[in-house]
Amino acid sequence: MSEPRVYSVSELIRQLNLDLYRYNDISVEGEVSNFTRSAAGHLYFSLKDARAQMRVVLFATNARFLRFRIENGLQLIVRGRLTIYEAKGEFQLNAVAAEPAGLGALQLAFEQLKKQLAEEGLFDAARKKPIPMLPQRIAVVTSPTGAAIRDILHVLGRRFENLSLQIYPVRVQGANAAREIATAIRHLSRWKLHDVVLICRGGGSLEDLWAFNEEAVARAVAACEIPTISGVGHETDFTICDFVADLRAPTPSAAAEIVIRAKTEICMQVDTMVRRVRHTVESRVRNYRHELRHLSSSDRLGIVPRRIAAARERLERRRVALFRLLDFHARRMRRRLAACEEPLAKVPARVARERERLRATVATLNAVSPLSVLSRGYAIAFSKTKRGRKPIFDSAQVKVGEPIEVQLRKGRLEATVDRHTLGVESLWPEVDVL
Repeated sequence: MSEPRVYSVSELIRQLNLDLYRYNDISVEGEVSNFTRSAAGHLYFSLKDARAQMRVVLFATNARFLRFRIENGLQLIVRGRLTIYEAKGEFQLNAVAAEPAGLGALQLAFEQLKKQLAEEGLFDAARKKPIPMLPQRIAVVTSPTGAAIRDILHVLGRRFENLSLQIYPVRVQGANAAREIATAIRHLSRWKLHDVVLICRGGGSLEDLWAFNEEAVARAVAACEIPTISGVGHETDFTICDFVADLRAPTPSAAAEIVIRAKTEICMQVDTMVRRVRHTVESRVRNYRHELRHLSSSDRLGIVPRRIAAARERLERRRVALFRLLDFHARRMRRRLAACEEPLAKVPARVARERERLRATVATLNAVSPLSVLSRGYAIAFSKTKRGRKPIFDSAQVKVGEPIEVQLRKGRLEATVDRHTLGVESLWPEVDVL
């Protein structure tokens, strides 16, 4: 009896993957759970039903083609091939595509984006800008070759002439349509050269209108600083652009009719308003005339002149009383001022007398001041004692070799007595020096 073959783990898994190759293109339906997204963009989740579940991986190369977001609880139909992940030995489905079960991928993507933007407040009426009644400069974001632009030009030319209309050509269908539409709206918002922007396209299927359901277009419309009108598809068609725009028109032609009212309608409205104003003014004038006639014939009207005369008399009495009060206060202030002037008049005479006395005293002081004597060339000699300096009146008061100090008009001299001599007697009077 031959020995059974022993497989290594990797050999067995490779053999099983070969056996599973016949399941390389199968579709599996189930509920999404344990959904995660890696930093590289790979999607990992489980598909389950009431009794079983299996792992699913959708790599980034295929995940970028999804039109909707995979979420937990979503019922999906996933197409791919069965494999065993060798590193962990896990049975899984390598998905290449996925779509919602019972609901189209585009419709699900529409509902998901609509819910997200509504929660952000992009559909709120409070953020909608008013559409001007008679815009002079209109921008149209649409295809230059489609039926929508022909309808718009026809309606605008019929309703009002000589309008400034600029067409921003974009593709309204295809892979790059959403990017072109969003770019056009951002440029118009930044330029601020127009009064209103029309975003239009003719009818079509959900796939044809999908560019107007892209998030980039919705956010560009929401951020546009110029009022926007969305006219996409037919009356039964609704796009995300319709919800975000400041105003939705059911068709491109309706958008043109909304954006500019017919000249005849405006003229009729102006005439109606003029008639209404004239009627209001004439009615009020008639009422005022009736009241005036009633007042002029009333006895109460004669009271008015008497009231005016009485008020004038009261005013005159108050004026006279005020004048008398001011005159009384003025006379009292004059008397107080005169009473203050008399003592003030004696002050200058006294100041003059005191100034003369001061001048005489200064002259006397200057005459007897030693400084005045010194200024004429004289000097004063002092001897130095323990108590300080003492004037020298007699040469006998000092000894030879004794230091003395000589005071001049400017400065002083330190000197020494060399000898005694007999000279002319001093002319100063003999006084005892204390």
